Amino acid sequence: MSTRALTWSLVAILALLLVRRHLDVVEVRGRSMAPTLDPGDRMLVLRLGPRTGDIVLARDPRDPRRELIKRVTLIDRFGVLLRGDNPASSTDARAFGAVAREAVVWRAVLRYWPPDRVGRVPASSTPHLAPTTHPQRDPA
Repeated sequence: MSTRALTWSLVAILALLLVRRHLDVVEVRGRSMAPTLDPGDRMLVLRLGPRTGDIVLARDPRDPRRELIKRVTLIDRFGVLLRGDNPASSTDARAFGAVAREAVVWRAVLRYWPPDRVGRVPASSTPHLAPTTHPQRDPA
C-alpha cells in the first residue's frame, strides 16, 4: 500500500471515529411514541443536549443499561421530564419523575426507515404534552 493510500485510510478511519462519537442510529421497539414513531422506525440521533419538545434518547433511570426514546416536556433545576406521545403505552416521567440532564445526550433528528416515513423527526410544542403535575423534590 502506498504512503498516500495509507494516509487517506487513516484519515477516513479517524473521521469515522469522530463522527461515531457524535452520530448514532437507533431502532424504535415499543409503542410509547406512536403515532409519531412506530416500532421498527430507525433514526439518526446526534449528540446534542435536550430542548423542550424534542424527541431524545436517554438512559433509563430504572436500568442504566437500557435507553428510552421519549419527548422532552420540561427542563428545570430538577432535571428533564420525559413523556411518551402515547400515554397509554408509555412508562415515563409520570412513573419515574425527572431524569438527570446528563442522562439525556442524544437528540433524534432523522428517520431513515421505513422508506415511506423517511424525514425529519418532528419536535413539538403541543401544550397537551406538558406534565400534569410538577415533581416535588427536596432541593437539598
